[in-house]
Amino acid sequence: MINYRALILTLFLLLVFAGLSIRLFNIQITNNEYYKLIADRQQNKPQIVNAERGLIKDINGEVLSYTKDNISFFVDTRMMNKQKVDTISSLFAKIFNKNKTYYSRLIENGVKNICLEKKVSMNKALQLKNIFIEGLYYEEDFTRVYPYGSLASHVLGYVDKIEMKGVEGIEKVYDEQLTGTNGYYVFERDVLGRILSVDENLSEAPKPGNNIVLTLSKTYQKILEEELVNGLEKFGGQSASGIIMNPNTGEIYAMANTPDFDPANYEMFPLEIKRNKILTDTYEPGSTMKSISMSILFDKKLVREDEVIYTDNGTYKIKNAKITDTHPHEKLTVHEVLEQSSNVGMAKLSARIDDEDFYKYLRDFGFSNPTSIDLIGEAEGYLKKPDKYSLLTKPFLSFGYEISVTPIQMLTAYSALINGGVIYQPYVLKYVADPSGKILEENKPKRIRSVIDKSTSDLMKKLMVGVVEQGTGTAAQLDDVLVGGKTGTSQKLVDNSYSRSKHNSSFIGFFPADNPKLICLILVDSPEIGKYGGLVAAPIFHDVAKRIVEADLNLVPEKKKIKRDKSIIDQLMADIKSAPVSTSKSYLNIAPSTNNGSTKRFGDINRSIMPDLINYSLRDAIAQLNELGLKYKITGNGKVVMQSIIPGEEISRNDTCYIKCEPNKKLTSVRIK
Repeated sequence: MINYRALILTLFLLLVFAGLSIRLFNIQITNNEYYKLIADRQQNKPQIVNAERGLIKDINGEVLSYTKDNISFFVDTRMMNKQKVDTISSLFAKIFNKNKTYYSRLIENGVKNICLEKKVSMNKALQLKNIFIEGLYYEEDFTRVYPYGSLASHVLGYVDKIEMKGVEGIEKVYDEQLTGTNGYYVFERDVLGRILSVDENLSEAPKPGNNIVLTLSKTYQKILEEELVNGLEKFGGQSASGIIMNPNTGEIYAMANTPDFDPANYEMFPLEIKRNKILTDTYEPGSTMKSISMSILFDKKLVREDEVIYTDNGTYKIKNAKITDTHPHEKLTVHEVLEQSSNVGMAKLSARIDDEDFYKYLRDFGFSNPTSIDLIGEAEGYLKKPDKYSLLTKPFLSFGYEISVTPIQMLTAYSALINGGVIYQPYVLKYVADPSGKILEENKPKRIRSVIDKSTSDLMKKLMVGVVEQGTGTAAQLDDVLVGGKTGTSQKLVDNSYSRSKHNSSFIGFFPADNPKLICLILVDSPEIGKYGGLVAAPIFHDVAKRIVEADLNLVPEKKKIKRDKSIIDQLMADIKSAPVSTSKSYLNIAPSTNNGSTKRFGDINRSIMPDLINYSLRDAIAQLNELGLKYKITGNGKVVMQSIIPGEEISRNDTCYIKCEPNKKLTSVRIK
């Protein structure tokens, strides 16, 4: 009896042991991976907590880029069963307004960990975070947010959506500063994996990244971008670029390219649009280079202000090349060479500059050298060395050919023209601050070198005011603020030859002219209407400057209406004695007006050549255009101050000429170039 009981007990123990062995085999071998996952979630192992990326702000504290803390939800398909799949699918379908089968198929067809919903907003995430279903879990998933959309996109750049690392622009240049230090929490969990407590002694909180404050003004940036868009709509073209800078410090207040892109959805845009052309793309500047060349002549004391230059009625031959002016003159004073943008005058004057001196000055102005602005991708440009000069090099250099520059180089050089002769390094970072606001690093204006004397700079300011008041840049005039600047038009190289239809049209202007606080470059690639810098870029500059003066009341606190007549230049150029200048030859034989005020009668007309309509009355201009068989579009009334087809250019019937008129006032002829 005793042996029987012992046998039963032994058998029972053997069965229990066998059951335990099978269970252990099932846990350790058969379902090892499943139970390992559960164990991992129950153990007190550290969990990485990502640090928040720092803010990017404008000079006035407006946030241009920040990080949003979203939540992404995942399931581990290895821990799913039919009941869990059904419960999770029903729950997510209700919250996210999707079909239940969408989630069930996602889970059933998934392998290991799959994402059910990515970057869920916090209000929806709160509905799910407190629900425990084994195998359902969530992670923080940061999103970089640009609250003003594409504003300043070429400056800000963007971050990789997965790694949250800067890829372009400020996001990349200052990625190390913006990136914080990740932390980790050590949790104590229950048997179901729910968090019971945090071990503060073993945990370390994440440290957010530092904040970047830029020199950009959101207001200036918005105005610049909007007017570039308006300009492209008005004049056509492939693209437009603009920069606004403080000429006395190198601080960039606005920088824009149109078209632009949305940095939050950067992957949807081609590289061509995401490229910051202000830094990466070079162009031949055309007539904006004349101000640089003229300053060299004055700085080397190779010209006098009252000197007369014979401009050969607009045609000058060197070797086998013919240099022409759009508006021919027999002779011009030196300051009129700049005002009327005479290629012939500049070509003749450039012969006075020694080859080595010319090269040295242009290098000192920054051409063929990067400006070292704190953005990536800057091109060096191209400047021919003196030992490579041909007979045509200096003449062509003097009015902006045989040289390639970037827009940022050109604006930096022009800043030296008007700030007393000093090259400053341009920059967009104002300072770096930690999350508490303590400044860790701050940029100060960096003086690079002196290029020209202050007296030369003062004279160039006056001459460039003359360009705007009575030269090629009248479209840039403001009613109550004096502006100086220079227009530029250059033919583009297409398939290694200069195109007659593709141009770069530009204007560089500054204001207030007596004490420049802002300098602005506008560049339009291949405009379809107007073509010339004075007809395309100068009006865009005018609209930008006008809005900035209206928006920033501290910029020009005492504005007063400018009375535009000959005296304004007489006052500005009081120390310049202008020599008498012959008027240019007319393309037409114009009979005197009849006493009864009827339309002028025209004599013999060359119907294949465009006449000069500047200073014609609107009625006379229309009569002439009709007689030529041209189509026309007119804005304004009064006398003609601008025309889109250059005098002397070949025309054909059905061409369209755009005419701008203004009320009668004392104006010298406007010469568009």
